[in-house]
Amino acid sequence: MAETSWPFDKGDGQRVDPARWQSLITPGTANGVIGRWGDSALSVSVSSSQPGAVDVAPGKAFVRGVIYQTDQPVTLALNAQTEPNPRIDLVVVELDIPNSKAALRTLKGQPAPAPVAPGVRQIDGGIWQYPLAQVTVRRGQTAVESIRDVRTLVDSGRPPAVANSNIPTNPTPGDLAYYKSQDTGAEELHMYAANGGWSIAASLGKAISYTPQLNWSGGSYSAKGQYQWISSNSMFVSLNVRNTSGKTWKNDALNVSLPTKSRGGMWQVLTCALMNNDHADGNGGMPNYVIGSAYTYGGSTCQPVFQTTGPPMNGGDWWGTFPVDSTLIVTGVYVADYFREGNA
Repeated sequence: MAETSWPFDKGDGQRVDPARWQSLITPGTANGVIGRWGDSALSVSVSSSQPGAVDVAPGKAFVRGVIYQTDQPVTLALNAQTEPNPRIDLVVVELDIPNSKAALRTLKGQPAPAPVAPGVRQIDGGIWQYPLAQVTVRRGQTAVESIRDVRTLVDSGRPPAVANSNIPTNPTPGDLAYYKSQDTGAEELHMYAANGGWSIAASLGKAISYTPQLNWSGGSYSAKGQYQWISSNSMFVSLNVRNTSGKTWKNDALNVSLPTKSRGGMWQVLTCALMNNDHADGNGGMPNYVIGSAYTYGGSTCQPVFQTTGPPMNGGDWWGTFPVDSTLIVTGVYVADYFREGNA
């Protein structure tokens, strides 16, 4: 193959056709809607003027080195729906390289009891479709049931911002994306790995609060916890559970819930302690302070184990005594089941 180079103002370097331009620009740029988190650019909503249609807000998108722009809302009619099952249509920006144009369009999905969105065509030098939203069309009528935003927002080289369950299209290993949960407010950086796909690289900002649950029927208790993802599959958690029932609980082993499931196939250990300072007389047969470990094995709970309160030769045992007004503390890092590995 002969050597070549471009762009220049003379010789072969003057020729910058769409194919050359795309080969130059696409390796270093992301496809996406130009904007920042919260922008309405090219967002999709139920049409305010036409039944059985959706409106796409004004905005710009960068698709394979080409800018698509509309400075006014665009209304897209949905295909007629008479099927007894719902379907999911896909709203896309379609780049048509052979015909030198880009436009909005809808891709009709297949009706089904549990429908899925249609796939996109993405061919270098041909048709390239960039998704904006998934539109669920009701069964038996041409009407919108729900809209799921799947835009990727790009802004001046910053990591793309994505919605709750969306990921950037055609990622390469090392790609980053900013994610903000609409449910919990959690802010995270997600990274794409060749082995494992997208996962959380780090939590951003404050830790997320959650309410731990205790498996007992001994009356009231108060509980609070916080957690943060610290790597692609590791979570830090800290929790406090206080016995406010007015009585000491003595029964079967107790366990406490974690913010997300741990990975199965191996035991994991967090640190734990029982603070019993409000009853220095040893109420409940426990001293002021007991240390131990909290074990988890592929589940959504951890099981505390405390050192014995009797002779050391007796060893430790599962936590089965919860003195009145005492507090359980669990803190540590565990490998989560983010990739749904089960007990592998």
